[in-house]
Amino acid sequence: MKKYRIQPDFDLDIKFAAHRALKACFQKAVDRRLQGNGASIDQPCKIDDDFRSQHPHVNNEKYTSEILMSELTDCLNTLTPKILDFPVAIKPPQDPLAWALDLFKAAVVEADMQSMETKPGSDPEPQISYFDQQDPATFQRFRSAILEGRAVHGSLELIDYRDDGGTLRDNADWSWQIFCDYFAKGLADSHPMGHYLKATLWTSCGEHIYKAHCDLADGFLVHLTGHKRVRVWPVPGPFLKKVIYDHRDFEGRMTSEPVDFELQPAQILFIPAGSMHEVVAHGGQAAVSVSYHMGSPFPLMSLCAQLNKLHPGAEISLPQELMGLRKFDITFFQPSRYSQAGRDNDEAIPKELAEALLGVLQSNKLDSTALHKLLSFWWRTARRQPVYPGPYP
Repeated sequence: MKKYRIQPDFDLDIKFAAHRALKACFQKAVDRRLQGNGASIDQPCKIDDDFRSQHPHVNNEKYTSEILMSELTDCLNTLTPKILDFPVAIKPPQDPLAWALDLFKAAVVEADMQSMETKPGSDPEPQISYFDQQDPATFQRFRSAILEGRAVHGSLELIDYRDDGGTLRDNADWSWQIFCDYFAKGLADSHPMGHYLKATLWTSCGEHIYKAHCDLADGFLVHLTGHKRVRVWPVPGPFLKKVIYDHRDFEGRMTSEPVDFELQPAQILFIPAGSMHEVVAHGGQAAVSVSYHMGSPFPLMSLCAQLNKLHPGAEISLPQELMGLRKFDITFFQPSRYSQAGRDNDEAIPKELAEALLGVLQSNKLDSTALHKLLSFWWRTARRQPVYPGPYP
């Protein structure tokens, strides 16, 4: 199965200028309609003559759809799960299930495929079993189960990307184009010290339950066909206050009141980072979605590595309990929380972040003052040249 190196499509300066101008006039149209003078937000927004003379290639209809899509990137770093509709410019594969099955067939050894079965007896808990990826007959068994509407589930990574480049799976260029057109600039603005993107194909049916879990970054579930119910537990308040955090306390993250979303084709569900969620594929029709997880959760172990590179011999480390390597045991902080608009001229590492990091970083070679200076130097360096290493140390 081929994967291709990809680079961000930032031949987009004019495009994003158009986006900002149209967003402003779109809001004016909304305001006029609210004032009752009959203006319609369903009509393409018009760009003034001065802007058109500078950017004659701009197509009104195309960029109007991008304004609507800006609702998605406006969700980044927010806390409320919500459903948004597809902009008209998003053209998914004509037959999403056939497209998905072609991808699974070509990369069956890399896919995660499982079946769910409720066995008779006293234990009502469904039992999960996994398809053997090395068995040549696995794909045909998975395909038959999907077409027959049995309780099966498959996932396959499509994009693995950081702001310095990444990989794209063959025949998944549609998913990459969506990112370039609608997410790339908003992600860069929201996470100016670097970021990552992971896009995954999901195909399931037959009331398969993907058990409650959370993700490390903000997620957008782009739903193509079939029906899903997604139950989301918004991140409880105590977790929002943590500067240093991990994701191991599933029970604690499920103490908030859950919200149920009945996801229909041509809808996009935003799930904030760290929100527990459970996904059920309704009915016998296959449900096909593509998720985009994006953000910049920064592993503390990666920070130690970067600080030791900046100051060889500093021997900066962490307490053993903060050195977990499993996905939900990794300890993070979130730079974008402190690097948003309004802090652009702040060269010093923010006090709250510095105090939290100094509380866990340890070194036998540097005292707290020297370590604080090193952190400040790292902060200034990272703000000028993104150093984000990805979510896994």
